[in-house]
Amino acid sequence: MSSAAQDEVDALFNQPEKYGRHHPEDASQSGGSSDSASDNDVTVHSDFGDADTLASNIATMPPATYHIPQGTIFDANTGPKGVIADAQSFDKARKRSFRGTLQALSNAQTPAARPAHKSSPGSREKSSSPELSADDEEDEFMRTWRASRMNELRAGEHDTRTRRLSPSKRKYGSVETVDAVGYLDAVEKVPVDTVVVVCIYDHESSVSGLVEDALRQLARTHVTTRFVKLHYLDAEMDEVAVPAILAYRGGDLFANLSAVIEEIPMGLDMGPTSLESVLKKHQVLS
Repeated sequence: MSSAAQDEVDALFNQPEKYGRHHPEDASQSGGSSDSASDNDVTVHSDFGDADTLASNIATMPPATYHIPQGTIFDANTGPKGVIADAQSFDKARKRSFRGTLQALSNAQTPAARPAHKSSPGSREKSSSPELSADDEEDEFMRTWRASRMNELRAGEHDTRTRRLSPSKRKYGSVETVDAVGYLDAVEKVPVDTVVVVCIYDHESSVSGLVEDALRQLARTHVTTRFVKLHYLDAEMDEVAVPAILAYRGGDLFANLSAVIEEIPMGLDMGPTSLESVLKKHQVLS
């Protein structure tokens, strides 16, 4: 009995291909699931492999450093190369601008205009440090520029005051014939305290000739007063008002003697003496 039972047990264990080592319910799913299971195993192992490789690459990757390429010059106007080219140009231009301007201003300043101060070791280290930021360079540039500009303005103001307030050393002594442009130059391009006498003349008028002769003699005695004559057509003046005398000081008209012959007192002829008295009356001559 026991021998028969033993034989049956041995038979069951010796036939695994018939009954299998799994639960019978799993037999129906073994065909389809084996392929998917193998795929899943491959996928899982593949995923873990990629993760390990990525982690290893990240761990060994050197730290990224942003820099503008210096060895290569890009001529493109757009795209990444254009951006790099613009950055290179700006960086070089900024350095040249600040350094060149500061150097020029330093050379232009006189020793008296330069601020006197003693440099300490700390200040020398700070000025020579390569870590000086662009903002510090801009601040230093603006301070130097303002100081230089103030010195220029003070010097210009002094020159203007000296030129305008000091008596003119120029001597004239004659009557100069001018056109419209020369008339404007004669009135405006003189020291502010110089009197300019303008004679509006007519070359065909005998009365105008008498006034011109008298002015020539007065010009020789009043050498610091400028005398010029302008044709009435250039002056766009009516012929009936000729000869006329206009007087300017500092570019402003302060005496207008139209038909100056009518200003001569009765009983006096037109000449240097009578004309001089008329001009002194109107404060043209002193």
